[in-house]
Amino acid sequence: MLSLCASVSFADQAQPHVLPTRDVIITYKVTRPHQPKIIQHAHWLASEHLERVDGPDKSSTIFDRDKQEITVLNGASRTFQKLDGVARQPMDPAKGEPLRRAGDDKIAGLRCVDWSWAEDTETHTVCLTADGVLLRLKIDNDTIMEALSVSYRRQDSKLFEVPPGYAPALAGHE
Repeated sequence: MLSLCASVSFADQAQPHVLPTRDVIITYKVTRPHQPKIIQHAHWLASEHLERVDGPDKSSTIFDRDKQEITVLNGASRTFQKLDGVARQPMDPAKGEPLRRAGDDKIAGLRCVDWSWAEDTETHTVCLTADGVLLRLKIDNDTIMEALSVSYRRQDSKLFEVPPGYAPALAGHE
């Protein structure tokens, strides 16, 4: 009986966690119209609301949701640029936007629930684990992102800082 009370099931969720509640690394296959498919790695430091997305081109983007700041790292030129304001991504519903629960699925070995909302003329659907890990993003019926693997493990806070030896980028000169 205690284990039933202690766990949170999907059925109990009126609205999902839309950010991970635990440290995690997710590897995604990203498909965008008229562009080649890419692999991205997203690292989450849940306690600090920090996300780092590493792309295939030696660039990384760090999103600090508490400070409303974005840091773009260019590994090739060893430069960085800080931007104010965290731009909402396609997988982020507008603040206060009610989400509609849909079906269940299993992606990258984890169970998730589809939640959807309308944005402009599109329907956005995210498949989220109970602890807020995004496993799939669909816009209308097109899969934009899908998790290939998920690894729950502690993240080093240094991963979410500008690396030593990086210089500020000159605007328009990267």
